[in-house]
Amino acid sequence: MACRGSVAQVHYLNNRYSIFDGRKTDLPIKDDLEEKYLVLPIHHKVTRVHICKIAKIINEGWLKKVLN
Repeated sequence: MACRGSVAQVHYLNNRYSIFDGRKTDLPIKDDLEEKYLVLPIHHKVTRVHICKIAKIINEGWLKKVLN
């Protein structure tokens, strides 16, 4: 959705960060899934207009493009 003018902050699993050195890093399935996360805005400024726009983007086939 970033390509549609939205900005998202995503909290990834901690094993991505060097501060957690020593954690398991060979997680190919998790890594593949992590690239396909659906990140939805959930905060007090999301309006009904935003919700309709998000639903429209998803219904237009965004999900199909990401999963293929």
